[in-house]
Amino acid sequence: MTIKRTLSLSLTLIAAAVLSACASEDKSAAAKTKPTVEDASPVRRSESASKVLSDFGGYESAMNAAKSGDDAWVQQYLANAGDSAMAENVRNEWLKSLGQRGQWDVFRQEYKKLDKAGRAQETECYAELNDGNGGKAAELVRETGRLPEGCTRLIETAAAQGRLKTDDAWRRVRGLLAANQITDARNLAAALGSPFEGGSQGAQEYSLLKAIGKEARKSASAAATLSAMEGGLSRAQSSYAWGVLGHYQAQNQNMPTAMTYYGRVADRSQLNNEQLEWNARAALRLQRWNELAGVIQSMPAKLQNDPTWLYWLGRSYAAQGNKGRADALYEKAAATGRNFYAVMAGEELGRRVSTKSNVSDAGHGEVKRMAKDGAIDRALVLFKNSGSDFKMRRQAQAEWRFATRGFDEDKLLAAAQLAYDQKFYEMAINSAERTDKKLNYKLRYLSPFKDTTTRFANQAGVDPAWVYGLIRQESRFMMGAQSSVGAQGLMQVMPATAREIAGKIGMSSQELYTMDGNIRMGTWYMADVKRRLQNNEVMATAGYNAGPSRARKWQATTPLEGAIYAETIPFTETRDYVKKVMTNATYYADLFNEPQTSLKQRMGTVPARY
Repeated sequence: MTIKRTLSLSLTLIAAAVLSACASEDKSAAAKTKPTVEDASPVRRSESASKVLSDFGGYESAMNAAKSGDDAWVQQYLANAGDSAMAENVRNEWLKSLGQRGQWDVFRQEYKKLDKAGRAQETECYAELNDGNGGKAAELVRETGRLPEGCTRLIETAAAQGRLKTDDAWRRVRGLLAANQITDARNLAAALGSPFEGGSQGAQEYSLLKAIGKEARKSASAAATLSAMEGGLSRAQSSYAWGVLGHYQAQNQNMPTAMTYYGRVADRSQLNNEQLEWNARAALRLQRWNELAGVIQSMPAKLQNDPTWLYWLGRSYAAQGNKGRADALYEKAAATGRNFYAVMAGEELGRRVSTKSNVSDAGHGEVKRMAKDGAIDRALVLFKNSGSDFKMRRQAQAEWRFATRGFDEDKLLAAAQLAYDQKFYEMAINSAERTDKKLNYKLRYLSPFKDTTTRFANQAGVDPAWVYGLIRQESRFMMGAQSSVGAQGLMQVMPATAREIAGKIGMSSQELYTMDGNIRMGTWYMADVKRRLQNNEVMATAGYNAGPSRARKWQATTPLEGAIYAETIPFTETRDYVKKVMTNATYYADLFNEPQTSLKQRMGTVPARY
C-alpha cells in the first residue's frame, strides 16, 4: 500500500469534515493568541478538522506499519501527526517492533519522545532490556500469569544473568504452568539453568502439571495426586500447588473444600494476589470471621490497603466484638473515595451518601478557554464526526484522556462541563469522577433522557435510580453504543434478547436501535429478570450482566448478605459490575430525592436458592 493511497481520506470522510473545518480554523486562530491572565498555562495549538480527520484516516495503517516494522511509513506519519494519543499509540507500537528487532539506536531516540505517563508496559520492558536499568524485571517476575512478549524476554534475560530472586522466578514458573503457558514456563526454567528435561528442579516443577494443570485440577483426584507427590516437593512447590487447587475450588464456590486446601499451604508468601483474595472470599462466604481476619492480614500491604479488604477486615473485627479496630478500618476504607466499599464503610460509621456538590459549575469563561485547547479540540472533532463509526468514537475518547492527563481538579471540572455541553457524556463522567476534593455530582452522575427513562422505568415497575445506575455502567449514556459481543444502545441489549422482548410486549425488534425503544426494552428486561430472580435487585443486576441462570447458580443454600453474594461472584467483570451499578443507584437515589439512599439496605439479603 503506498503512502499516498493510505493517507487519502475517503470521499465520505472528507464530506463529513468540511462543515466543521471552518469553525475549527477560527479556533486555530484564537489558539495562537497569548493566554489570558485568568489562565496563564500555555494553550495547545488547534489543528483544522480536516487535519485531525486525516490523521485518523491514516492511523490504523500507521499502527499496522508500526507492528510490521515499516519504519519509513511510521516516521512519516509521526512527523505529521503531532502530539496526540494517536501518535503516542503509534510510537509505542513502533518501539515494541524496534525492540523485537534490536534496533536500539532508533529505539533510544524515540523512547525519549514518549511522555512517561504514556509509556506502555511492554515499551518499558524493552527499555530495560536495552540498558539494564530499572527494577521492572524484579517487579514483573512476581506476576504469575502471561505477560507481553517484551516483558517475558526481559524476565528471561534477567534470570539468565542472575539478576532475579530465584524463589520469585520459580514461583513464576509454577504460575505459568498452572495458566497453561507451558512454552513460557519452559523457557524461564531453561534461563534459570534448570530445564524441564532431566532430573533437575525444572523437571520437578514440570511434574506439578499432574496436579495443577488446567485439566488436572478439575479432577476429583487432584488433591490425592498432590498429596501423593508432596513428599518429593519443596515447601514452596507444595504451597503454591495447594493454592492453585484452593483457588479453583473457591471460584467454583466449593468453599469448605477450598478452605481445606488453603489450610494445607505451609508458606503463604507463595500465593499470588488472586489466590489470596479467593482464600478471603471462601472464608467470607462461610462467614468464618476469625479465619477471614487471618487471611487478610497475610496479604501484602498493598492488597491489605485495598478498600475491599479494609472493609471486610473491619467487619471481621466487628463480628468478634472489637468495635474500635473495626471503626479505624472503616475510616480508612471510607477515605478511599466514592467506591462501593468506601460507601459501605461510611455507612458502618453512621454516614450516608450525599450528592450535594461542594463547587459551583465551571464558569462560561473557563469552559470557553477549555474549548480552545488544541488537544481537547482534537477529541471533539473526532467525536462530532464519529456518527456510527465506533472506532472513531473510541479514538475520540482516547484523545480526551490524553488531553486531560495531568489536569488539576479545576481544569477537570471545566473539561467535564465542556464535554457535557457537547453531549460527549462518557467523557464528562470520566473527567468529573477523577476529582477527589472538588465534587460536582451533577456531572459525576449525569441523568440525560430523564423523562423517557423515568416513564419506562415506572411503566416496568423498576426503580429509576437503579435504571440510571445500570445505564451509567453499561454505556455511559452513549447513544448507539455497541459492545464487542453485539449488545446495543444505552442499555446494551443483545439483538436476540430484543427479539424475545419485542414478541412479548408487542413492539418491533428494530426499535432496539432507537433511544425510546432501547430504554423500553432494557427496563422491561430489568423487571423481568428481577421477577425471575425472586424479586431481588442484586441478583437481577448480576443476571442482567451474566445471565439469570448464572445469578441463580451463585446463590447459597441459606439466605446470604447481598454484599457477600456480590463479593463472591466468580466472574471478575460481573462482580465489579454489580458493585458499581448498586453504588451508582444509591447516588442516583439521593440525586432524585428517593428514600432508598442506604447502599447496605439496597444490597439487602439474597434469598436462599430453591
